[in-house]
This record gives sequence, C-alpha cells and structure tokens, in this order.
Amino acid sequence: MNTINQIISHLSLPIILLSVTACTVPSTSNIPIDTKQSEVLSQQALDKVKKGELQSALEDYNQAIEANPENSEAYNNRGNAYFFLNQPEEAIKNYNQAIKLNPELSRAYYNRGFAYQRQGKTELAVKDFNKTLSLNPDYLPAYLNRAVVRSILGDNQGAIEDYNEVIKKDPNLPQVYFNRAASYSELGDQEKAMKDLEKAGQLFAKQGNTEALKKTQEVLSQLK
Repeated sequence: MNTINQIISHLSLPIILLSVTACTVPSTSNIPIDTKQSEVLSQQALDKVKKGELQSALEDYNQAIEANPENSEAYNNRGNAYFFLNQPEEAIKNYNQAIKLNPELSRAYYNRGFAYQRQGKTELAVKDFNKTLSLNPDYLPAYLNRAVVRSILGDNQGAIEDYNEVIKKDPNLPQVYFNRAASYSELGDQEKAMKDLEKAGQLFAKQGNTEALKKTQEVLSQLK
C-alpha cells in the first residue's frame, strides 16, 4: 500500500499550471486611450511571459495597470509572472486585487489556489478550487489540483470523485488513473487500484512514456 504513495511522488500528475487570459485590443474608437494602452501592454506582457521574458513582462504589466488600475486581467496575469519568478506572496497579492476588481474572475481564484497549494496551504487551496468550480464547473485543472490537495488532506474519497470528473471529460490522461490508484489503495481497495494502474500503463505505453510505464509496472508487480 505504501509503494504506490512512494512512487507517486516521482510520477505525480503534471498539473496544468496557471490560467492566463489573452488580452484583445478593443476596436471601438470611443474607448478611452488609457484602456486601449492597458490592453496593448497586457497582451505584449503575456507574449513575453510565454517566451520566458518575465522581468520585461512585469514592466509591461506595471505600465498596463498604471494606464488602467481596474484591469483585473492584468493583475491576474502579473500574478502569474511573479509566480514563475518564485515570488508566490507577490503573486497572491495580485490575484487578490484581481478578485477584488472582478469577483467573478474564476481564473484568479484558480491561480491563487494553485499558489496556496505550492505553499502547502492546502485548506486555502481547496477553498479557492471550490470557488473556481462554482464559477466554471467544466474547468478540469481545478478538479485535478483539488484532487491532489484532497489526497494530501486524507480525503481520498473526495480525490477519487474529482478524478472521476476528469476522466469523464478526458479519459486519456494516464497520470489521473495513476493518482486515482493511490487513493484507492489508501482506502484499501487494491482491486480498483490495480485496474487503474493497468489502465495508466496502457496509456503511458501509447504515449511512449517509457519511464512512467516502467514505474507503473514496478508498482503493479509489487501489488500482485
């Protein structure tokens, strides 16, 4: 039973990271110039983040927010830049401001939850993932991350329910079956755990992920 949990630390689900929003420049001519400038700078910054030019992106986000202090998307995406720079506290401050400006911005709750998760603040993370899903019930990354956090908190049944939701929508993610196997194992259901590991192995093989396949087979051999 412990074997799955030992190996899962090396095979943990590659979480879909932060949620960003591409900023589109409004075409309406009567929109104030500062708003237009803010949108242009935000899009420019987002392009730089994708290229890994994080410090330069921050400068653009700073200017975008100066041009339009109510640009919630700029705060959200600037938070992501801080997160990628390993400054989670600054990231969370920006997500907080994004939420303050737009309480319906599900991406900001998700991103803040992800930052809390990385800080080990699991209960806060779950709360934000819950809010994300209340606003956007089809957002798979929130189910995935909530499942991981629930398993850390010992709520393996809750984790399984989240993995089930992901599998309903995308049945071809081997890491989800692998992680669900760990939760089944924790609950003492070795039969379901083995079934999930076999499925994970099939999908890893189909992907050509030989390292993950080998580790999955190792777990299976020790459970049989």
